[in-house]
Amino acid sequence: MFENSKKLDEKLPSGFRDIFPVEAEERNNIRALIKKEFELWGYGEIKTPVVEFTKNISAGVGKNWKDKLINFFDTDGSLVSLRTDMTVPIARFTGMRIKKNQMPVRFCYFANSFRRSGGQKGEKREYNQAGLELIGSHSYMCDVETLVIIVNILNELVAGNFLIGLGNVSLTDALYEWLNLNEQGKEYIKHNLITKNYVSIREYLYKIDAGKAELFLNLIKPEKNIEKIGSVLKDINNIKVTRSFNYLKTVYEILKELDFSKYFIFDLGILRDFEYYTGLIFEVYSSNINAILGSGGRYDKLIKKFGLDVPATGFALDIDMLHKSMKESNLPVFKTKLKVMLCCENENNLKLLKFSEKLRKENMIAEAMFEKDKDPDLSARENKFDFLGIIDGRFEMINIINLKTEKNSRLKLEDSINYIKNETHN
Repeated sequence: MFENSKKLDEKLPSGFRDIFPVEAEERNNIRALIKKEFELWGYGEIKTPVVEFTKNISAGVGKNWKDKLINFFDTDGSLVSLRTDMTVPIARFTGMRIKKNQMPVRFCYFANSFRRSGGQKGEKREYNQAGLELIGSHSYMCDVETLVIIVNILNELVAGNFLIGLGNVSLTDALYEWLNLNEQGKEYIKHNLITKNYVSIREYLYKIDAGKAELFLNLIKPEKNIEKIGSVLKDINNIKVTRSFNYLKTVYEILKELDFSKYFIFDLGILRDFEYYTGLIFEVYSSNINAILGSGGRYDKLIKKFGLDVPATGFALDIDMLHKSMKESNLPVFKTKLKVMLCCENENNLKLLKFSEKLRKENMIAEAMFEKDKDPDLSARENKFDFLGIIDGRFEMINIINLKTEKNSRLKLEDSINYIKNETHN
């Protein structure tokens, strides 16, 4: 296909990146911790294809799906797309495969999703996510459950250094009605809420009603005290506003009883760039990183598009962003197995292989160096090993170098495993 003389492109397509082994291992540890929490709550892992029919994906993404999907034609000419998230594929799966009498169902996932970028440098197109979906119940306790799970996970990973912004899409929609906005006006405000363009919102609403505009702008500011929001809403005589606020308050009061209130702030300006949210909505922030760690909320009308009219709620965490926010952490999730490099003074590679297996049975990473033209000390240091073991030609003695302390010890080979264990704990 390509001429041998043609040089291959050394770069990746914009928005994608390679993951080094150490990073991959740390992310695997993050996933393992998250998976354990999911399992304890009864969530079963689900896998769906990375590709879906575009008409199915676009049903969840919304009007501007052409700006978000990575599309291509299948061999039969069908238009297909890489999934943009896992919520829509799981909604499709539920509508196709699950019966109403099986509800509620609890699904979790670990998957990569793909979106078109806006062309900005460094903007991601691949999202490494972990999430869950609780499907089949209108109960506010389902929203509480998902929020408790996400708090438990974040407390393990970022040690309390996080905040969850809580909003309610139905409350914001009710405010649009109170503002007497037409469809064009609603779309304009929604777009500017997503892009955080509050100046444009102010200018637009002031032309309609300056008093209502000021009140709305106060409501979409982040607020820690829910009672302040309630006092402002008293000036709005709208039953949908009252009902939606009461739902939000009910969820919060239970979180407060669980002593979780310190993790939450109210933000009625939260709006995600997916159109399936219908009620409670939230975003996760950390002071360690200038990016959203995760998001979620209730989507009661999405699955109906696939044939089954059932409510649902859930969330997704961005593994890449979680990992980045934890980079300076000393949490156990970043502690890898002990690494030992082994070599011998002659070429008795069979014995070297057999001895390295003894270390692996002790849960150590043991690499045997068979190359004679390489410096084992330099190689071990460059690849961040903990110990280097050089075995003599008769396979009786070993010289062990602790590469962290520079301690050099010569001892019998049979005593080396216990020696390494003791050195590690000292």
